[in-house]
Amino acid sequence: MLSAKNNKSHARPVISGIALAVALLIPALSHAADKITLRYAIWDRNQLPAEEKIAQSFEKANPDINIDIEVVPASQYFVKLDSAVAGGVAPDIFWVNMPYFIQYAQNHVLAPLNGYLNDKSVDLNNIVASSVKAYQFDGNQLAIPRDVDAIAVWYNKKLFDQAGVSYPKKGWTWDDLKTTATALKAKLKGDAFPLYMDLSNDGQESYLNLLYQKGVHIVPTNGQPTDIASDNAIWVYQQLQQMMKGGLLPTANQMSELKTDSVFTSNRAAMVYAGSWQAAPFASNPQINDHIGVIEMPRIDKEAGVAHSLGFALYANGKHKDAAWRYVSFMAQKSSQEELAAAVIPANKQAMPAWAANIKQVDVTAYLTALDHATAYPTAGTNTPKWQNMWISSLKKIFMGADAKEEMDKSVKKISRVMEK
Repeated sequence: MLSAKNNKSHARPVISGIALAVALLIPALSHAADKITLRYAIWDRNQLPAEEKIAQSFEKANPDINIDIEVVPASQYFVKLDSAVAGGVAPDIFWVNMPYFIQYAQNHVLAPLNGYLNDKSVDLNNIVASSVKAYQFDGNQLAIPRDVDAIAVWYNKKLFDQAGVSYPKKGWTWDDLKTTATALKAKLKGDAFPLYMDLSNDGQESYLNLLYQKGVHIVPTNGQPTDIASDNAIWVYQQLQQMMKGGLLPTANQMSELKTDSVFTSNRAAMVYAGSWQAAPFASNPQINDHIGVIEMPRIDKEAGVAHSLGFALYANGKHKDAAWRYVSFMAQKSSQEELAAAVIPANKQAMPAWAANIKQVDVTAYLTALDHATAYPTAGTNTPKWQNMWISSLKKIFMGADAKEEMDKSVKKISRVMEK
C-alpha cells in the first residue's frame, strides 16, 4: 500500500488511471490472442529432450508462436493420425515415414511445400538426396527429411584374431565377404557365427541392400514392373540360401530366435549387417566396444544400400501452415539438426558429422559414406505394408529352403498388383 506522502505527491484522477490501465491492457490481450500454438506430433519419447530444446530455441526467436509437442507411441501413431485426419483435427506438423508417405500424399493429407521452398530458408541440396526424392509426389515436395538411417557391417576383432583372419578392408567385395566368412567358419570355436544379417523382417538390414547392389529395382520404375523375380534378384536369394546351407549364416530357424543386437553384443557373430540406430549402443557397450569396428557393406555389382528416413510434414488442412513452415524450416537448419545428432543421423548433411562425433569409442563414419550412394527405402502404391508382407512371406519360404525361382514366379504377380494400386 502506498504511503500518504506518495499518495499526495502522485495524486491523479481515478478515472484517468483506470483508462490508462485499460489502454495498457488492450495491446497485451491482443498480443496474447495473436499468439499461435502449433501442434507437433512425434512418436519417439527418447528424442523428446532434443525436440524440446529445439522448440525452446524457436520460441525464444519467435515469441508469437508456441510449440506443443505431442508424443504418441509408435505402435499407435499412424492409427491415431489416421483418425485425426478423418476428423479434420490432425496436428499442424507431424512425422511421416516412407511406407506411409504415398498413402497420405495420394489422399491430399500433406501440404505442398514448393511455394514455401521459394523463400530459400531450406536448401534441399544440403539434405540427403535419396530422402528428398522419396518425399516428392506429382512434382511437389511434401515433406522435409528430418533424419536418415544407413546400413554398414560391424566386425568383432577378438573373433577375427582368434581365427587368425584379417579384418575387412575398405573397398571389399561380396566375394571377399564370402571368403572371409569361410575362413572364419573353419577357425572359429564354440557357437559363434561367421556372419549375421537379419532376414526375418523387412530386409532393411539385409537383402534390400544386396538387391540394390545387384541392380534390382524393387518397385515399379519408369513404367517397368517390379523385378523382384528377375534373374538378378533370384541370384541374391540363392546366395543367401547357399550361405545358410554352408554355415556362413545362421539358418532361418536360428534367425527367428536371434536379434542383431544380442548376437553381436554377446560376441557370437564375427560380422553383422546393422543399421545406424545400433551404432551408439554397440559403441557404448563395455562388453564389446574395445574390440569392434565398422566398415561399409561389401559391393556386389555396384556400391549401393538402403536409406530410410523420417520427414516433417504439414497438415494440408491446418489453419497455421505459414507458421508451421517457419518451424519446419527452423528444424531443418544445421543448428537444430545438430541437436538431433545425439540420437539419429540428421538428414542435413552439414550436421551429420556431429552424429559421428558424438560416438566416441568407435569410428562410425562408414555410415555417413554409405549415404553417398544410398537408395531410398522401397515404397509403392497406397499400401506398402501389404505388398511388403506378401513378399516377406515368400522370402521366408525361400530362406527355409523353397526353390527361389518357383516361389517368386508364383507370388510376383500378386505382389505387383498391390504395388501398382
